Amino acid sequence: MEPEEYCDRLIASIPNRTVETVPVAAALGRTAAEDVIAETPIPAFATSAMDGFALDESALHRARDGAEVVVSGDIPAGSVPMATTPGTAVRVMTGAQVPTSAEVVVPVEITDAPRTGPAPNRILVSSLPSPQRPGWNIRAVGEDTREGEAVIFAGDTIGPAGVGTLAMLGLASVRVERALTIGLIVTGDELSCDPTGTDDRIGLSGPDRLGEPEQPFVHNSNLPMLGSAIANLGAVPVERSCGDDPGAFLTILKELQGQVDLIITTGGISAGAFEVVRQALEGEHSTFLRLAQRPGGPQGHGRFGTTALLHFPGTPTGALLSFHLFGRSLIEARPLRARWRTAVFAGDEVIGHEKAMSLVPGRFTADGDVEAATRSRLRDFAGADVIIRLPRHPQVIRRGDAIAVLDCR
Repeated sequence: MEPEEYCDRLIASIPNRTVETVPVAAALGRTAAEDVIAETPIPAFATSAMDGFALDESALHRARDGAEVVVSGDIPAGSVPMATTPGTAVRVMTGAQVPTSAEVVVPVEITDAPRTGPAPNRILVSSLPSPQRPGWNIRAVGEDTREGEAVIFAGDTIGPAGVGTLAMLGLASVRVERALTIGLIVTGDELSCDPTGTDDRIGLSGPDRLGEPEQPFVHNSNLPMLGSAIANLGAVPVERSCGDDPGAFLTILKELQGQVDLIITTGGISAGAFEVVRQALEGEHSTFLRLAQRPGGPQGHGRFGTTALLHFPGTPTGALLSFHLFGRSLIEARPLRARWRTAVFAGDEVIGHEKAMSLVPGRFTADGDVEAATRSRLRDFAGADVIIRLPRHPQVIRRGDAIAVLDCR
């Protein structure tokens, strides 16, 4: 099965998203639950686009004729505009509300007025461009945003500009999707959570191995790696470690069931003698299969009670790639086929694997193209910007070819 087809099947198990209201200041990185509609136009009143002098039609004619124009007032930004005398100019600052009679705002730079200090009694415009359209250097009501216009759409991730937009509209809060809680269970007797000898895992299938320095172990990279990947997407990880005892594994599942929206497991799904996840769940709860991809071919999915399950291989690279392809698709509610984008290949010739799609780390060059690493070790992905999808043999990728890439930052 191809990864995209598999992901389409998984999307059906996406947890129902509930909605909560958060302060605008706390909305960064959250997903908008509904369209945000501007209830007032921006700007709400006509404002000056620069520091200068607002001129009505009569004063504009005098300025065009080279005559001095009397200055009858001063309007700093944030102050209420005063009544103006026809045929005169009013000094205005950037963002200040301009008088309703103003035709244009003449920049201070093309007048003989000083840029600081009190407003002058009169000005002479030195180089007025012609012709002038009405509203020159005046931001009209609703020029930025019209009343009733959507400024943020449901499903958008709210970034810094989005927070600023919400604040610009005067909103104190926004409705967002509740952050998902993701259970993460990393399995394997061989994994050591702490090489100093402290091990809080349950379900070690072999004899007590603590305090035996000669006992080989593998540092547990999957737990902190995937936990941080989950948090990086705005979800909340609930982390657990387990040995190779199926009973202990089921105990953890029962603990997490109903407390989390999705459970991700790593390890124990291949064809070995101690495949704890497969032994505990195959048939009744989960389905296991092999996808046409490398690394990360072994996969599984299912449901424990009402909680969706996603099973990744235990190799660190396979677990990482599985998360980027499938875990991220479920958390973001975006099918994998919609997440690939096109880039230009900048490396040497690369040939894909004969039977499976190959996934390799890629980095952007200074020109914005993508070059591939020579290997697909975890350390190679540490500095990667994207995951490159290599086509199957005998197709070859050469410099300048269009390639499919997936963000992995």
